[in-house]
Amino acid sequence: MKTRIYRANSMSEAVAALRQDLGVDAVILETRTARRSGIWGWFGATVVEVHAAAAAEVRAVREQSSPATSTSVPAPVPGALPLVETVRSRPQQSAESPRLAWTPQDESAPDREATRRMAQSMLARLESNPALESSTPTEPKPGPNQVQAARGELDELREMVGQVLKRQELDLPSGTVPTGLPDGMVDWYVELISNEVSEELATNVIHAVCHQLGGRIDDRDRVRECVIQQLSEYIPISKSPLPDAPQQGPLVIALVGPTGVGKTTTTAKIAATCRFHRGERVALVTCDTYRVAAVAQLKTYAEILGMPITVVEQPSQMGEALAALQDMDVVIIDTPGRSQRDEGRLDELKQFLSIAQPHQTHLVLSGTAGEKVLIREAEAFLPLGVDRIVLTKLDEAVSFGMLVDVLHRIGRELSFMTTGQEVPADIEPASGDRLAMMVLDGLVRGGTLRSERG
Repeated sequence: MKTRIYRANSMSEAVAALRQDLGVDAVILETRTARRSGIWGWFGATVVEVHAAAAAEVRAVREQSSPATSTSVPAPVPGALPLVETVRSRPQQSAESPRLAWTPQDESAPDREATRRMAQSMLARLESNPALESSTPTEPKPGPNQVQAARGELDELREMVGQVLKRQELDLPSGTVPTGLPDGMVDWYVELISNEVSEELATNVIHAVCHQLGGRIDDRDRVRECVIQQLSEYIPISKSPLPDAPQQGPLVIALVGPTGVGKTTTTAKIAATCRFHRGERVALVTCDTYRVAAVAQLKTYAEILGMPITVVEQPSQMGEALAALQDMDVVIIDTPGRSQRDEGRLDELKQFLSIAQPHQTHLVLSGTAGEKVLIREAEAFLPLGVDRIVLTKLDEAVSFGMLVDVLHRIGRELSFMTTGQEVPADIEPASGDRLAMMVLDGLVRGGTLRSERG
């Protein structure tokens, strides 16, 4: 049986060559890796060596042996002179070509990772013991193209090893970092993940940045700018958090949300923004008669800001209260906090809103809550007609990455962000870039987030 040996830069090239010579049913007898010497010991290439034979010859040898006692592939016939071919630039077969029959075991694809590890080990041995290389038969010096290919292979190996070391350094499980990321983008991916951005969203952002920059990732400032831009694309932002008042009657805004998220303080901040930054006549309405001192707190804010306040205890009183405020530009309704599990209280709140018919309903969520809690709260309050989101207590938040995922999943526009307790300073119109910067930088300005107007 005539055995042929094929050497190529990759398994796919070797397989394509032997299938072209021996047919698509050729039998692979042995595979291994070998190192070809380079220029004075440098830039040596690692090649794949495949021993193969025509299927007809293998069958003939099998027929001569006993089928009952042997199922393995016979070794090449002693004395047969193998034909050695070195494959350098054979065209690869198309994906539609039939699969090659592998013997003695069937494998769907060569283990490239194992081959690389073997090549790295062999390279280390050669570098540590030059005598090993001297035993390699002398071959012609490679040309510029071969040197360039060898350098590319080394760069690819260096990138792969760098990613493995990065995963080990950060104690990330294998497979956490998506394959195919340039080495310079792994750090950015890991930074997003460590700030609680979901793996899916982080992968989408990093791939979008790579596509946008086209491989030009050496400028870290430019990469950072693109990461912020791509991350902000997943944050729905309200272009007009406070629209102008309608031609007839005031602009009516309602704030709803669970207990303890800062609705009353946020009501005062938005009222102060309308009063001092927009010069509008503002009135406050509160339905929060359940919480101790809630009415007193809002009355204190109204007195300081010079605004009228009306207390509504029953849904039936809402219409009369709004009718008395028709000369105002803006009316802001502070509603009582409700648990997302209390369906009865949520139905009562819905009655207040159905009579008030607000132009905007803002759901107030705390940036300190967990992702699952925020999602459940949103699911409970969205049926009330919520069309805006306000994020509060960002100065107390530990991380901001999961907030991007939550906002993306909720699908309502972010109108305001609050960053402290001061009225009216610690509130700002929502900005996707601003929140994306918080994801990367965390707390700023000495550990406290402040409004740009503050």
